[in-house]
Parts: sequence; structure tokens; C-alpha cells
Amino acid sequence: MVVKTAALATLLAVTASAWTVPSNLQTFYNNVKNGGCKSYAGGKSNLNDGQGHSGFGFCTDTANVVYLTGKNSLGDMDIDCDGASNCGGLSGDWQAGTSFDDILVSKKYGVKTLDASIHQFSVLGTCNLNLEGLISPLALVAVVCNNQLFYSVWGDTNGCDDNNFTGEASISLAQLCFPNEGLNGNKGHTAHDVLYLAFTGSDAVVGPSNANWKTKSASDFQNSLKTFGDSILTKKFGSTVPPTNPGNPGSGTCEWVGHCAGATCKTNDDCDGDLECKGGVCGGSSGSTTPPPATCSWAGHCAGASCKSHDDCSDDLTCENGKCA
Repeated sequence: MVVKTAALATLLAVTASAWTVPSNLQTFYNNVKNGGCKSYAGGKSNLNDGQGHSGFGFCTDTANVVYLTGKNSLGDMDIDCDGASNCGGLSGDWQAGTSFDDILVSKKYGVKTLDASIHQFSVLGTCNLNLEGLISPLALVAVVCNNQLFYSVWGDTNGCDDNNFTGEASISLAQLCFPNEGLNGNKGHTAHDVLYLAFTGSDAVVGPSNANWKTKSASDFQNSLKTFGDSILTKKFGSTVPPTNPGNPGSGTCEWVGHCAGATCKTNDDCDGDLECKGGVCGGSSGSTTPPPATCSWAGHCAGASCKSHDDCSDDLTCENGKCA
């Protein structure tokens, strides 16, 4: 896997349909985005995010799923370029294989290893935390990012050189999630607002016939995961999956995927339709009276969050009278 210091030139962002987040999955996201997990895989709740923040772990509170969480947030998204192509041969920390290549070959998936530029995969587990007792290799992982849903597979793990880092995905998944952030091997998505929802059970494994593994297109691979992903999400999570809709749930339609309400922005031109850029986030229209929520690079540790010391606060905020300010 590639850590945040790997050298990698900017890649062209891939494009594919984004799936609307089902209402009960959105409710789950809202309920867990500020932490609150009680049971962690392996009893480990002090893993690192790769940005110097600890307190992360894989939560097992909810039946049929395991998800990455922090004390007061979800995960970030570092970039993985391991596998077949080395993201164009530009990574300085590339490994030629991914964690479950033996299964890809023995089960006749048609590929010898995953390609981070084509296959959307999530990186779960660390050097000191093996999740294979909870999640099957190549299991489906639903990823809620930037107010959208994408499907991925559990395709790699963090090695011992990464100091128990969490929150990582293949470059193709990262660029689908955040197409306007210019993500590459040197730049991951640092906000802790990504839900990696891995499904348990052997029936959640994305098999050779459940996706187009041989495709050369990242968008084709994502689209090929849709049918199986919807079926597992409904079976395991009880979601009523809406039809394909690259829109923003709860706010009508959004025609510019990645630029809907909640997407990061610099100017109004970065936002879909009549949405305005407020506080670095695409928010309401010019007639809206409700400002978008304040943002910072460490969700749950922004201005107003409870704290005990300056280290509990994001960015340049300090702890004043028990509150980040």
C-alpha cells in the first residue's frame, strides 16, 4: 500500500455513476459519524490515521457489518497504488501485489492481482490486527463519501511499515469519491468523514462472476459492482436501494456528481446548480437561511468540540475552557 508520503503524479480523475445513499444507510451514517462505538475488533481502539491522530478502530457493534471509526469521527482516505499497474509507474512506495492475490488466482477471477487504477478496493486491517476472522477476503465494502455511495471490495491490508494506519483506498475509489480534490499518492482526503462499511459472511464475497474483473475501465468496474452490491446491502443491512441516481439524497436532483451539497469547494462555480460555496462546502442556494456546518480537517474536533488539551483540537484551534476555539 502507498502511504501519504509516496511520490505520485496527479492522475486524471475517473468518472462513473454515483449511487444515492439509501435513507436508512444515511441514518446509520449520521448516527456513527461522531463515534460512539463500544466494541472493537481485537479490542483495539487506538490505531492511527496516518496524520498523527490515534483513537481509531474497527467497530463490531452492528450485526452483519464492520466499520472504521474514531473516538469522535469516521475515517479519512489515504491512497493505495499497489497491484498491477503502479498507478502508471509513478509511485515511490509500490508493491507489485495485493493481499489476496492467491485467491484471485486459485478461484479464477481472471486477474493475477488487483489494479488500484481500475479496481475500487478498500484497505482494512493493520499489521497487528487481522480482520479475516470477521470479514472474508474480497468481501463487499460499501463506502459512503462526499454524500454518495460507491461499492468496493476488501482488497488489501496495511503492512507493518505503516504503523497500524487506517483509512485507505485504491486511487480509483478515492478519485470517484472526491473528483475535485486532486487526490494522488502525495495527497489523500484528510477529513474524517468516510464510512467504510464491510459486510460479514461468505455470501458477501464478490466472486469471479459478480463483477467485471478484466475490465480496463474504473467506471466499468464500479458499474459492474452495482447489482451485487445492492443485493448484499439489502440482505445484510435492510436497505431499500433506490435506482441509479447520481444525485444528492434529500435535496432533489444534483446533476454534477462530486459537486452536490456537502462537497468541498473554493467558489460557487465548484457547486452544482444554484448551490453556493460557504465555508469551503457546497451548501444551500442563495435563498437558504441555514448555513452549512463548519468544517475542519479532523471531524469531531472542530470549533465548539469538547477538549482537554490543545492536542484534542483540529488544525490551529486551541482548547479554551474545555472547548476547541
